[in-house]
Amino acid sequence: MDPALVGVIGLLVLFVLMAVGLPIGFCFLTVGFLGTAWFRGFDPAISALARVPLTWITQYVFTCVPLFMAMGLIIAHTGIATDLFNVGYKWVGRVRGGLAMATTLGVGAFSAVSGSSTACAATMAAICYPEMKRKKYSDALATGCIAAGGGIDLMIPPSLGFVIYGIITEESIGKLLIAGILPGIIQVGSFLLAIYLLVRLKPEHAPMKIDEPIPWSEKFKSLKNLWSTILLFFLVMGGIYLGWFTPNEASAVGAAGALILTFLQRRLNWKNLNQVLFQTSGITAVVFMLVVGAMLMSVFLTMSGLPQRLAQLLGHFHSPMSVTLFILLLYIPLGMMMDATSMIVLTLPIYQPFLAANGINLVWFGVCVIMSVEIALIMPPMGMNVYTVKGVIKEVPMETIFRGMVPFLVADVVVLILLYCVPWFSLFLPQLMR
Repeated sequence: MDPALVGVIGLLVLFVLMAVGLPIGFCFLTVGFLGTAWFRGFDPAISALARVPLTWITQYVFTCVPLFMAMGLIIAHTGIATDLFNVGYKWVGRVRGGLAMATTLGVGAFSAVSGSSTACAATMAAICYPEMKRKKYSDALATGCIAAGGGIDLMIPPSLGFVIYGIITEESIGKLLIAGILPGIIQVGSFLLAIYLLVRLKPEHAPMKIDEPIPWSEKFKSLKNLWSTILLFFLVMGGIYLGWFTPNEASAVGAAGALILTFLQRRLNWKNLNQVLFQTSGITAVVFMLVVGAMLMSVFLTMSGLPQRLAQLLGHFHSPMSVTLFILLLYIPLGMMMDATSMIVLTLPIYQPFLAANGINLVWFGVCVIMSVEIALIMPPMGMNVYTVKGVIKEVPMETIFRGMVPFLVADVVVLILLYCVPWFSLFLPQLMR
């Protein structure tokens, strides 16, 4: 049998296992092991099963994963996310749609100290939805801005998506993280514009109830609640940008800084610290299982020659950039079956030979990949972020949440087109790094 055909069959088996509900990491591991056994025999497959985890998980760069995750979860469990929303409300709350805008601004600020899209969406859903419900906002707008906003966490550093992408491609994680800053700001701005246009065209989504005006003195006073978030962000990302820290060192500084700041503010106690450690351990275990499974899957695919065959096939097209766009669009159907990390670790080993052969800038491409993954996470009918919000806000029907996603989905597509057509937005800051 043609080895490449065996690789295709392996991918089909992988999707079948996902469809029956097997955890995605185990799907990768099972197909990778069986495929390696097909080509090399049972004993070499067992040897690969033992060697791959030791080779990958012991890499120093993997320390970024639990430490960035812990930093975000500490912020989520100590009430700082609530402060971020309140600051946004004081500044834009009296504008029509202001609570939805405050939610978007709060998500953007929370994303600057969090590495998990799921944690961001779940945290902001618990904080923001009750307030928007009290102000008679439509369920579609309230849940839509939260679910879509959770995706911003993947773009604004520190981002788990960029860390995993950098590990798989062996691209500079520091450059990738810095590259997400400008696109993240653009994405926040596009969401604010989408909310503004929506409530202008359909005012029933955000009834205008004029509260007492908030004095400018109180608005500026509220900014003091941002100091810990700003300090953490500039300590971590400024340290990477200026060359003070490697990404690994920056993740340790960020986690330690979050612990110290929340302890000094008397927000941290044994109960929420225990929750942070428990959730960090659980998420890290899932990510590591995904990476180990994907790497064993990559060994199998390399033996099959499928990535090289695919690179040769795509090389016949005269426009590598058009093929690159096609690859980016493939993430949308993948988002119906898996989360962001799974999409990245599955696809990169397959098309990386094509990217290398055509000299595609991996930093720019990484930003476009993250943007495509964000679109996939909110795309009907299986957007993962939508299910996260549904898990927190159980009383809102799923179709209502998806209906609320439409304006933000359009905004995300526009941002993807902009980032694809103008690489400068992704490459300007990394080119200035020390």
